[in-house]
Parts: sequence; C-alpha cells; structure tokens
Amino acid sequence: MIRLAAVLALAFCAAFVALPIGAMFYDAAVGPDGIRWNSFGAILAESGDRAQLLRTVWLGGASTAIAFVFGCGHAWLTVRTDLPGARWLGPLGVAPLVVPPIFVAMGFSDIGDVTGFWGCSLLLGVSYAPFVAVLTARGMRSIDGRMYEAALLARGRGPAERLLARLAVPEIAAGCLFAFVFVVSEHGVPEFLTVKGKTWHTYAEGVFAKWTRRATGASEEDLIGPILAAIPLVALVSIALVVALRLRASRTIAGDHRPLPVRPLRSLRFPALLLPIVYLGCGVGVPVVVLARWAAGSTVVDQPMSFATLRESFRMAISEAGGDLGYTLAIGIATAGVIVLTSLPLARWAAGRFRFVDYLAVVPLAVPAILLGMGFVQVYNSRFAGQVYDRTGDFYDSAGIVVAAYAARFLPFGVLTLSSSMRRVPPALGEAAELSGRGPIARLRWIHGPLVLPAVLSAICLSFVLAVRELDLAVVLPAGNGTVVRRLSNVVHFGGEDFGGALGLLLLGACLILPFLLMAITGRRPDPLS
Repeated sequence: MIRLAAVLALAFCAAFVALPIGAMFYDAAVGPDGIRWNSFGAILAESGDRAQLLRTVWLGGASTAIAFVFGCGHAWLTVRTDLPGARWLGPLGVAPLVVPPIFVAMGFSDIGDVTGFWGCSLLLGVSYAPFVAVLTARGMRSIDGRMYEAALLARGRGPAERLLARLAVPEIAAGCLFAFVFVVSEHGVPEFLTVKGKTWHTYAEGVFAKWTRRATGASEEDLIGPILAAIPLVALVSIALVVALRLRASRTIAGDHRPLPVRPLRSLRFPALLLPIVYLGCGVGVPVVVLARWAAGSTVVDQPMSFATLRESFRMAISEAGGDLGYTLAIGIATAGVIVLTSLPLARWAAGRFRFVDYLAVVPLAVPAILLGMGFVQVYNSRFAGQVYDRTGDFYDSAGIVVAAYAARFLPFGVLTLSSSMRRVPPALGEAAELSGRGPIARLRWIHGPLVLPAVLSAICLSFVLAVRELDLAVVLPAGNGTVVRRLSNVVHFGGEDFGGALGLLLLGACLILPFLLMAITGRRPDPLS
C-alpha cells in the first residue's frame, strides 16, 4: 500500500506539476522550425517588460520589508517579552493568512486611496507577514535559553541579544523569502488596484493581459513573449526558494532545550501593544469591518445602514451564492486531502536519503500562479485532451481541474511541513518498529502515524485556507469562476457590495470551521504562532 501511495504521488506530480510547466515553457521555447533563438535573444528587449519586471521586484522588496516589520515584530513581542495579552495575541499572528489579500485590498480601498506603490506594498506586506511571524517564532523556539543566559552573564545584554538575533536570522530570512515569493507572483491585488486607478503594472498583470487577448488576433510572439520574459523572474524566485530552504534547514528544533527567558518591557509594555494591534487591524480588522459595513448597506445611497439590510444581505448571499460557498469549501477540503496524501510519501523520501525532494517540491512556487494556470489550460484544453474527454468526461470544465491546480500550487507546504516533522523522529525509533515484527500498515497506525499527526493536521489546515482564498488560478481556469473569491472580484466591476460583503464574511467564517473542528477533535490548543 505504501508503494502504491508513492506511485500515485509521482503520477500526480508528473500530470499536474511537470506536464503543465514543462509543456508551457517547451511550446514557448520550441517552434515548428526548432528552438526560437531569436525569441530568447529578445527576452526583456521591450521596455514595457523590463519596467514590469523591475517594478515587480521593487514591490516584492518593499512588501517583504513591511512583512518583516509586522511579522518579526509580532513574533518577538508575543514570544520573547511580557507583552500584555501575549498568550492570546500570539496565535492571532497567523490570522491575516485566513483573509484573502483581495479582501484586504477591498477594505483599504473603501477608506482611502491605496493605488500608489506604497499602498500596494502595505496591502501585500500585511497579507504575507504571517510567513515571517511563524518562522520567526520557530527560530526563537529553536534556541536554547541556557545559551542566551550564559552569554548574558558573561558578556552583557548587548552581545547576548546579538547572539540571539544571529541564531534566529536563518528562520527570519526564510520567512521573508517566502513572503517575497508570494508577493512577486501576486496578480489579484495589483489588478484590483488597477481597476481602482493604479497607473503602473506588475509582471503578472502584463502576462494575464496578453493571455486574455490570445483569441483577438494577437501574434504568436505576443503570446510566447511573456512566458519567455518570465525566465528571469522564475530564476529569481527559484534562488529565493533555494536560499529559504537552506536557511530553514540550518536550524532544527532540538529535543532538549530550555525556552528563552522572557524579557520585561517595563514602561514599554502597553505602548508595545501598538504593533500587534496595527498589524491585526490592517490584516483582519479593516477588511472585516468594511465587509460588515457593505453588508449593512454602507454603499446604498438612498438609505442608512441597518440590521435589516444586514439580514437581507446575508439572506440573499445564502440563497443566491450558497452554491458558490459550498463549491469553494468542497474544493478546499478536496485540495487539502490531495495535498496530504501526495505529500506523505514525498516527505518520507525527503526526510530520508533524498533531501533533494524538498527542493523539487517547491518548483510550483517558483512559477507564478498565472503561468501555472496557463500551463493547465494549454495541456488540458488541447485537441488531444478533448478527444480523451469524449470517452471520460470533460475534466477541463470540472471542479477536478481546480482541485488539481490548487493542490499542485500548494503542494510544497504539505511536503515541507511533513518532512520537517519526520526529520525530528529519531531514526532508532523506526529501526525498533521494524524489529517489532509488525507490518507497514500497523507501524504507520500505531507508531509513525501518531508522531506525524500534528504535522498532518497543520498541513490540512494550511492547505485548506490557502485553497479557499486562491484567486490567481481561479481567474485563469473557467471552472474557478464558481469560487467565492472569484465572484467577489467581480464586485469591483459590477457592483453589489452589500451582497458581496455578506458573502465575504460567510467565507471568512467558513475558513475557521476546519481549524476549530480539528482542535475540538484532537483537544489541542493553538500554540503561539504554531
């Protein structure tokens, strides 16, 4: 059975990771007459492509700096100091990850002009700060408090704090690099701000704009140009991911260590609350309040906000878009299941002799989601695929392709989460289990399974949340039009904010169901920034 799971995992990676990415770049690089050397030579020859790529890199850097301030600051204050309410504020550091970035953009655009460069940087920085917060907390938990106390006694406060920072830097840098990867691949928020009046464009926007014009007489060079121009961006993202993995692997949580001592803030205890309050207010408070105001009728000019309007908005959202909500949740659950089942054998190899599997697993993150979606369209909407659909059913227009694309996109998080957990299991335990005479299924159920169960639950929750908030792949795939985030993005173009606000709040509430349900079943309480 274990061998069958490994075969199925490899088949999934081949069909939904290697094939779409490989086919897309192959068709762009190789034409009827052979390799398109002229096209390679023209990479970034257009001033518009260079400007979009450079602006994307600058946006990634600025957003990552903001994510560092909020994420690292939140983790340091709630894990390291005696901040009031740190026990409750700590776990909330991951809350902005539940809120789709498009919701954050909708919230801020309702209260001010965020179409400038720094406005967009703020929105994306807040949305992806949880990656920095979680890995910063992990880095500090991996440090033996006795080492810090020894440095404090021998050298004083300053050298001890510098030692602490130096030991935590690998995890902090890894979190920043993960945030950078997501920002430079983001299409939904920049496109939303363009509709609101933003006059500059990112690379993902340029790619999608040319992709949507493929059926309106665009030349072949226009269609393959964005894909080839992506090579520098993909190379940059790949380098960032490799560095992030190497930094993250350089720090492991030891089994026997003392937590860091809590540092008293003294007179700064209550002023320090400003940072987590601003962070959570920007990432969760503003979008939730604005969505609630929309649902209550804040955009209706001929009547004031009221609870009656709020009730009517929720009634209309459930009656008219309840199917979309159920569709989105079903896709999220199916995606989480596919990711965990595919990740288990891959993570087992990565935790063993094949460490390079971790690096191969992050390939889907190196390709912007827009390009990954284009690869799925190119492979599964082809003439050959249509001939197969005549006998098997239309996969391209079904929810199955959305689940496959989402699972391929977020597979790295399942593999990295599970492989990291498996590496902390002593090899001697596995050897003793094999000597017990139990079969592989029994060993998995009674020995290995309970040890990796917390990591499996974390992977399920993370995959589910990332799937229900995904917009970029939903924009490219026709079957993604039925998702809630895709429907809400249309609110920007066609109005209906009262209906959209209620639908957005329902989605946010539904996102919390699975994590709380798993906590209720397992009896586990959320650890700070776990």
